[in-house]
Amino acid sequence: MGAVRTALGMQSTGLVSYAAALLILGRWPDVEPGQVPYAVALGVLGVISVSALYRALALGPIAVVAPVVASYVAVTVLLAVIFLGERLSAGQIAAAAVVFVGVVLTSTDARQLRATLGRPIPGVQVGLIATVGFGVWGAVFAAATRAYSWAVMILLLRMTSFVLVGAYILARRIDIRIFRDRRALALAATVGVLDTLANALFGLGIATGFASITATGSGAYPIIPAILGVFALRERLAPNQYVGIGVLAIGLVALGAVS
Repeated sequence: MGAVRTALGMQSTGLVSYAAALLILGRWPDVEPGQVPYAVALGVLGVISVSALYRALALGPIAVVAPVVASYVAVTVLLAVIFLGERLSAGQIAAAAVVFVGVVLTSTDARQLRATLGRPIPGVQVGLIATVGFGVWGAVFAAATRAYSWAVMILLLRMTSFVLVGAYILARRIDIRIFRDRRALALAATVGVLDTLANALFGLGIATGFASITATGSGAYPIIPAILGVFALRERLAPNQYVGIGVLAIGLVALGAVS
């Protein structure tokens, strides 16, 4: 349905569902002036990073772009160590490294990667923008949740993202009548709710532990589409991707054991 319209549907449904959940649970937060700069920074970083991701995947090839973007975890961990003063044990560093290797293997199709060797690879430069953007987003979100409740930060960043995407659509006069189709609306709503839930769990993880450990665990997301692709879409993964799933599982178990 188009990257911009998808983003609008995701941000709007995510915002509405999250706000409704806060109201139902009686946990509507008070907004403080110091939270606004964090919300604006997170909203801008999020919109830029997601836009860069969509553009990079459109340019392809996915076999190269996906592992580049997935490496955002390393950026978040590095920034958390430098600016948040987090210190990992040798066991945690080793487990995190295993998870990172698993992420790269799972998100890469070595067969397609070999076919691109020696040729210019479109999308990598844009993918690097997404990598840095997501990595910095994770570090800023961690800093925000150290100072304020993650619940209010998610609400504010959703509001900021919705305003940014909505303003872009109005300025470019992009047609959004596609959402009259119930299937398109349902798809956007599902993505928005799941993305907001992921942000909430990410915030909860940071609030109860190290941001670097939480970010490393969140980087394991390629295992989900890989498994769903096999069972739901009857796709056949590359041999290295099966290895990556195993390495990723081992790394996550080890990370949980030493954290």
